[in-house]
Amino acid sequence: MNAEAVFYYFLRVYPYFLIEIGVGEALFVYRCRRKPYFALRLAAGIILLFTVTFLTTCVQFCLPQHWLLGVAVYIILFSFTLAVLKICFNEKFKILLLCGIASYAVQNMIYRFYTLFEITGVVWNFAVAINSYDWAAFIVTAGLAVVVCVLVYFLYVRRMNAKGLERVYSRNVLLFSIITLLVTVLLCSFTNMWAWQHYYLAIISYCFAILCNIFILTILSGMTERGILLVDLYTVRRMWEQDKRNYELSKENIELINIKVHDLKHRFREMRLSDGSLSEEECKEFENSLAVYDSRVTTGCAPLDVLLTEKSLMCNKSGIKLSCLVDGAALSFMGEYDLYSMFGNILSNAIEAVQKVKDEQNRVISLTVSERYGAVMINCINYYEGEIKISGGLPETSKTDKERHGLGMKSLKLLVKKHGGEFNFDFSDGTFNLTVMLPIPQKTHKNNKSQSA
Repeated sequence: MNAEAVFYYFLRVYPYFLIEIGVGEALFVYRCRRKPYFALRLAAGIILLFTVTFLTTCVQFCLPQHWLLGVAVYIILFSFTLAVLKICFNEKFKILLLCGIASYAVQNMIYRFYTLFEITGVVWNFAVAINSYDWAAFIVTAGLAVVVCVLVYFLYVRRMNAKGLERVYSRNVLLFSIITLLVTVLLCSFTNMWAWQHYYLAIISYCFAILCNIFILTILSGMTERGILLVDLYTVRRMWEQDKRNYELSKENIELINIKVHDLKHRFREMRLSDGSLSEEECKEFENSLAVYDSRVTTGCAPLDVLLTEKSLMCNKSGIKLSCLVDGAALSFMGEYDLYSMFGNILSNAIEAVQKVKDEQNRVISLTVSERYGAVMINCINYYEGEIKISGGLPETSKTDKERHGLGMKSLKLLVKKHGGEFNFDFSDGTFNLTVMLPIPQKTHKNNKSQSA
């Protein structure tokens, strides 16, 4: 065993690899859930990693030298970095494996950029300028690592997280990424043997490796975004199905409440006339209480009547004044379930915001629906308190569970898009203003005109 070679690779070669891949893994797993005693676990993992590195280096130089042996060493070290991730993070191994593959792509990209700079003489010229090849290699490697990691963060990592990777995970994506990375590593390791003999072919090989690494990151990032969109779309569709069931139940409940209240009012009048034991003031108070539940809203559109009656009762219970000026006939071109879902989301968001307003005078919601120039204009204005954060062009939910909540605005946007409309909102000085414009189909618009004539 060549002790000098062992210590050279253990102290000068493999640490660069471990640091580069460690930085790459830190980029992709920083949002993952950490296990208890994370710092101790990380320290133990690093000690384990460098112990394995030393033992692997010793074994490497006890065996006959072959370029495939060098590849095997890097694969072994990479495998143990995955073990460290599993020790430190409370995520499924398949997620950590995808993060590891992306990190290996980052490391390989940094190294291939360095080899390009080295083979083209950039590193050597810099070494001559500062009179130290070691410092030149370190500075160039560190500079490339910073540039590559910053670019990878802004182009890929910001759009990827543990939950996104879990959504995108599939055996095909994993297998495709592993094969691409292995081909890249094997090709470049083989290229290192004859790089100085075939100058231009080596440059082409290194550029090909860089493009393969970019390709891997792009595939993972693109599939992550697609997975998130598909899950959100599936969730919104389930919300629409739930809205359908809620509409049918609400319609039955509102009808039942109105029938019961109507009967109670008649029986109360009969009791008052026959008994006379209640004072006039008590009678009025009882009638006013019943009137709250008999306040059926009439707009000329059955789904809106059901929904607005339901929301009026909710607002009355929460001390919120709901002001409605709605031309329901203008919305006759929309299906009843779409109407219930669209206005349900609009008013639910407004009620949730107004419930947090402390000033009772500002606990007001104004909803107007009118027809203008062949389009329906929907406008909802409400007060709010606190800060409104925007994510993906839509207001973020204030609830802590971002996965289950916050899809109401996405659902609303999809429904507006489904009917070819436009969706806009603005907020300032404690007032949130939502505007929706829906074009009326030509046939419906002509029918409305003839009816009004």
